[in-house]
Amino acid sequence: MKKTVLLIIVLIFARNLFSQDFPDEKANKYLSWALYQLVPSPAFFQDANDENARIQFGFKWHITPLSVSFWHNKYVSPVQSFFIYPARRFSGSAEIFIDPELATSSFNYSNVSIFGASLGSRVILPLSGKGENICFSLGGKITLRKNFDDDKNYYSGAETGMYFFGGLVGFQYTRNFNTKTKYNFNLYIKYF
Repeated sequence: MKKTVLLIIVLIFARNLFSQDFPDEKANKYLSWALYQLVPSPAFFQDANDENARIQFGFKWHITPLSVSFWHNKYVSPVQSFFIYPARRFSGSAEIFIDPELATSSFNYSNVSIFGASLGSRVILPLSGKGENICFSLGGKITLRKNFDDDKNYYSGAETGMYFFGGLVGFQYTRNFNTKTKYNFNLYIKYF
């Protein structure tokens, strides 16, 4: 029943998104953008204890509530929220991000929750073509994840990334300052 209702809602939105007589182009733009944000990026998480270790497959979503561009047009504000234009982001910016994470199976060795959320900030700088070809990022974050062994339900980490094709795809690597999940990496996919 729930799947049927969800399917009907998606079909109604899809009909409105792609119909020629949709009355509000701005609503169309933001609604289609919001639906694309539901598509996750594949991620890999370390699951380790003192004796064993393995890699966990999962998903990560990328949310940017605030971005400040370094080289913006003087006629527009350098600040953008959520809906961020790629040229302004990857030509040089600083941002605050929230990345929900979900592993596809339990962390048997680490004994932590399959769901987590990273909160942090990063700086994105262009390397080639004003960031349209290649850019990189460097940042820090705190990951909130339930730990079933003790009460420490968070850990910090440092993140770096390389992005290509105007920021549509890239790779991110995180070094967590935690003995249970020392690292994770993901394919960064962002639809603008």
